[in-house]
Amino acid sequence: MAGDDAWDFFVSYTGADRTWAEWIAWELEAQGHLVLIQAWDMVPGTDWFERMHAGVQGARRTVAVLSTAYLDSVFGAMEWQAARRTGRTLLVLRVEDCERPGLLGSVVSDDLFGVDEDTARARLLRAVQGAVEGRLKPSERPGFPGRGKPGFPGALPAVWNVPPRNPNFTGRAEPLDRMRSGQTVAVHSLHGMGGVGKTQLAIEYAHRHAGDFDVVWWIPAEQPALIPDHLTELGIALGLDVEPSTIAPVLAWLRGRERWLLVFDNAEDPAALRPFLPGGAGQVVITTRRGGFGALGTVLDLDVLDREESIALLLRRLPTTSAEHAEKLAELLGDLPLAIEQAAAYLETTGLPADEYIALFRERAADLIGRGRVIDRQETLTTLWDMSLAELAKQSPAAIHLLGLLAHMAPEPVPLDLFTLHPDMLPASLADAARDPLDWAETVGALADRFFVRRDGSELTIAHRLLQQSLQAQQGRGAFANALVQRLLFLDLPFDVQDAPATWPRWRALLPHVLFATTDVDTARPEHTSLLLDRAAVFLQTTGRASDARPLLERALAIDEVEHGVDSPEVAAALNNLALVLSTLGFHSDAEVLLRRSLAIAEVIFGDGDIRLAATLNNLGRSLTHQHRHDEARHLIERALAIFEANDDRINAAITMHGLGHALTNLGRDEEALALHENALAVMEDAYGAHHPRVAAALSNVAGALHKLHLDNDARPAAERALTLFESFYGPDHRDVAFTQGILGAVLVALGDTDRGQRLIDRALEFEKRNKNGIT
Repeated sequence: MAGDDAWDFFVSYTGADRTWAEWIAWELEAQGHLVLIQAWDMVPGTDWFERMHAGVQGARRTVAVLSTAYLDSVFGAMEWQAARRTGRTLLVLRVEDCERPGLLGSVVSDDLFGVDEDTARARLLRAVQGAVEGRLKPSERPGFPGRGKPGFPGALPAVWNVPPRNPNFTGRAEPLDRMRSGQTVAVHSLHGMGGVGKTQLAIEYAHRHAGDFDVVWWIPAEQPALIPDHLTELGIALGLDVEPSTIAPVLAWLRGRERWLLVFDNAEDPAALRPFLPGGAGQVVITTRRGGFGALGTVLDLDVLDREESIALLLRRLPTTSAEHAEKLAELLGDLPLAIEQAAAYLETTGLPADEYIALFRERAADLIGRGRVIDRQETLTTLWDMSLAELAKQSPAAIHLLGLLAHMAPEPVPLDLFTLHPDMLPASLADAARDPLDWAETVGALADRFFVRRDGSELTIAHRLLQQSLQAQQGRGAFANALVQRLLFLDLPFDVQDAPATWPRWRALLPHVLFATTDVDTARPEHTSLLLDRAAVFLQTTGRASDARPLLERALAIDEVEHGVDSPEVAAALNNLALVLSTLGFHSDAEVLLRRSLAIAEVIFGDGDIRLAATLNNLGRSLTHQHRHDEARHLIERALAIFEANDDRINAAITMHGLGHALTNLGRDEEALALHENALAVMEDAYGAHHPRVAAALSNVAGALHKLHLDNDARPAAERALTLFESFYGPDHRDVAFTQGILGAVLVALGDTDRGQRLIDRALEFEKRNKNGIT
């Protein structure tokens, strides 16, 4: 172990950024540096303050892992200020978008967030190189920026056939820098979906760095059989004695020299391209929509433009357009460069005002992405995608079916096991693939290979929203695909939401797709639509998003009334669920109207001893309690409790005990209320164990009843346990958390812990204020 004065770097961070700090430390030590980091070096028995002081004072350099949390950290400020004060080198590395206030703003910094790991590593090591060496001189002599006579510093190489530069090229600073910094790499592939701007980036790179090369040659590579002809043309331009039948002299000439660049545009097959790569000290850039090019060299995945770049491009192309309209256009077009160019061309040629185009695009996006011709480009987004889809249909019909289903799901990650767990629901070719892991991998791979989707582990996301809209338009109304997606979701998603927290991660993953698939009622199967809307609303209500649940339940009710009749059991259930949400949002009188209607249906259809009738009675009683009609509420809830107990329904009986307990508390019968809450707690713990939302609710009710009886020493542990449980399930921003904070706060104040108690009460009141009138 090195002495405290021998550390090369001391990593200063706060606990929230520990993962970043450890990654940085690992990368530094992988380069042979000695690093002091609290997470690794503060072992048991270490004097924490002494070791940290020694590190701050003795390390040659300090790395500040900058984030909002770090800026709020007292120790973080002490550590970086000590480095400045003692004259040691301070490296500032931002790991999230945050300010660089005061003296930190004067230190040259770098950002590690918002990029992939390779880019972050390159930035880190470049910063370290500068800190260690004191400068960042490149390892190779820079190319002369101009050629020819003075006054023509941007003259092109004598051997050059690159397409004209795009005068409206905007942004892309980072990928251009990465291509530039990677000149020592023989092959650099630009990989991305059609229309993302790979070709334009390669053209800009060639023009911007023309001075670095003596030879720059552009080769259309979509048809490998034609590549030898293009290389023969290069040989002629070089003055070589070449025959069309052989390209060996051209490749040999390049291999023996430096300062050349070959661009293979729109390559499809890395194996077919490999024989035409010269090797040697020159540079090759490949643009491709296909995968597999990592076998030839480094791959730069090109995504859509940043929003600021999209707006800048639109304003450059359409100078009379307002910044507000440009931002709306960028959002609608998903920042896809070709879509932006097409929209600009369409607006220029038609003279259509931007606001009218925006309104038209919202209605007919799929039509418009096929219009608007870009100079020097024959194809549009639609024709690009159509050609690739036609090729894919020949290779993998199953992949086409899968893509068709993704088109009717949200443009969010989709768990792949949604399909593999339910193969019997799928079209025949896709079902066969889903049953065989190898076929399935190749089916998904075929979509990812052509950049129709992005795969991240066990999830799949359609590549772009405009692609999705184009596919939907090709499928017409898409009733079959939509119905199939709904059926898959209906079969997959757990029905029990409230009592099964283990199901919530699956609901979170699939909720965007439920909402998307149930948007168009006209193409949906009503029975699946209604149930999916209902269950999604229950999940949202349970997890604290009642205002989002309300419109879903209103739609479900409307569907059930049409499909099943206004006096059906389905309508009674829908009325109940909607009423519970309205009550949560504070609309108790509206909830009462719905519950009385539900009760009337239940009494006719189910009869007096049915538990569905009892559930409605209990809900109506709770609504009346909120309206301070406590005796009326008590009679209803007692009737509900008797039915549940007669049916030996212990869980619902316990839930009803809580409602009855609240009614009795408001009638001044506090000891009876406490007994009911304690009985309910025993039932819940017996049924669910110690860690469950139902148990947390019971504990909260017991704590409230104990506080009402001034038994605050007993109330405190119950309230603290309830709050801990609720926060573990819901996080800090949930109505049950706020309710329990209010109870615990009142208990602490009664016990003399006024400061902490009042803070909890204030947080509960702030939540109530923030969520008043249904704003959640």
